[in-house]
Amino acid sequence: MNPIRALALPVVAALLLAGCITAPPRAPVAVDPVAAGQADAQRAALPAWDLAGRVAISGPGRGGSGRLDWEQRGDRYDLTLSAPITRQGWRLSGDAGSARLEGIEGGPREGADVEALLYEATGWEIPVRALVDWVRGVAAPETLHGPARVAHGEGDVPARIDQAGWTIEYDAWFEAGIGQPALPRRIEATRADARVRLVVDAWTVLPGEPRAQEASSPAAQLERELAALRLDDPAADMREHVAAGDLRPLGVCGFACLAPRWAPGGGAAHGVPMRIIDGTGDVVRGDGHLALKHRAQAYAAAYNQALAEWLRRNPAAADTGD
Repeated sequence: MNPIRALALPVVAALLLAGCITAPPRAPVAVDPVAAGQADAQRAALPAWDLAGRVAISGPGRGGSGRLDWEQRGDRYDLTLSAPITRQGWRLSGDAGSARLEGIEGGPREGADVEALLYEATGWEIPVRALVDWVRGVAAPETLHGPARVAHGEGDVPARIDQAGWTIEYDAWFEAGIGQPALPRRIEATRADARVRLVVDAWTVLPGEPRAQEASSPAAQLERELAALRLDDPAADMREHVAAGDLRPLGVCGFACLAPRWAPGGGAAHGVPMRIIDGTGDVVRGDGHLALKHRAQAYAAAYNQALAEWLRRNPAAADTGD
């Protein structure tokens, strides 16, 4: 069974029943348009944030729920949905122009349109790119999603947003804190028979510009590492290290750290002293990072092949090397 479609949990009943309770009509509230506009702008300008909560998704004949962990860095997102009981789950990562879905039957899928990718794999309509904004309580860019109608309520925070055929209602909010605006606690997005209901347990707002956050990411670290190498001539780099007395093979890391083309027969070796290429690791942050890892793997394999050949021609060096 597709793990995504198997994520229906008891919590979905509670989440969806909560949406069926008829609330009494709300009395009109006075809204300060200046304060509301300033708070909206502050939420829209958040450069990087994380949230943890519970999500329930339903559509015609399909439904599921689980724990949601969402990391947002600029326009780059990384969402993990997991079912605590079955321990099944999936991960969605990407940015404005690409997406990768993992944890599904048949292996990972990739595509430029994240909504189409999700619908093809799960049958769910989830407006991911718009939710990046809606989840913070702000309208999505009009150039991409069309005009929005925002209705503010008590506390000068949005009570409802109508955009792109979706209605997003905000039932509860976290109060503003030092350096952090008020942020949604309970959100429901609906369009026809599609519904996404989110209960946020905690927000973490990260300071600084997205670029500052991305500068320390594994992908950025690996990119800097590769920029310092002669990718077109690994043997030349090998000779420099040998001249400096470093006879270690190069290693790249995934679930384990391996030295490609170092074992007998040209296989990968692990457990040997090696010099690791930083930024490889077992976490892949999207297609760009994956491509960099492939380049690192190919470079390390060529480097190690050249080093093995050099040691074959210089056996005395192998006996005295590190």
